[in-house]
Order: sequence, then C-alpha cells, then structure tokens
Amino acid sequence: MGQLAFLDEDRRFDGQCIRFMGIDGKDEVTCGVTTAALKECDPHMQRHGLIPSEAFFEAFERLIVAIHDAARSKYERGEFEPEGSVRIVVHRRDLSP
Repeated sequence: MGQLAFLDEDRRFDGQCIRFMGIDGKDEVTCGVTTAALKECDPHMQRHGLIPSEAFFEAFERLIVAIHDAARSKYERGEFEPEGSVRIVVHRRDLSP
C-alpha cells in the first residue's frame, strides 16, 4: 500500500458526511468525514439547528489538512470501514488532539 493523494475537485455531501476521493497509484479510495466531526472540531461551525450544506463544505476547507492527515493515517494502518461505499471515515476522535 502506498500513500494517499487527494483530489480537490470531487467532494459530495450526503447528509451524514462529506465524501472525497483519495488516490493510491491506480486505486481510488472513497473517504469521508462525518458531520459530527466537522461540527465538533471547527470552532466556527454552528452546533445546533438546521445547517446548510455550504457550512459543512466551509468547515471541511478549514480542517482540510487535519482531515487529509487522518484519512491518510487510517489508510496506512488499514483501518477500512467494514461495509458501505465509503472505505475510510474520519470521525471526531480522529481529529481531536
């Protein structure tokens, strides 16, 4: 297994997480960061009520280095999700110091 590189142009919000793509050579790896992680780890993020998807994308941008680092570390350790289309999920605990 190599190291993941990330594609900036392919991000999708599905209500539970923001999905983004990682690439290891020819292999594509679907990654995601949970909305709970974004809410809890971004001090600018609204905590309660209806939150527009744009706010989650903005939080993603503010935390992008930590999110990518956490996803890369989980990939290197082989910490894949047991089921579903998202192979690596970054949770709040993965972003907490």
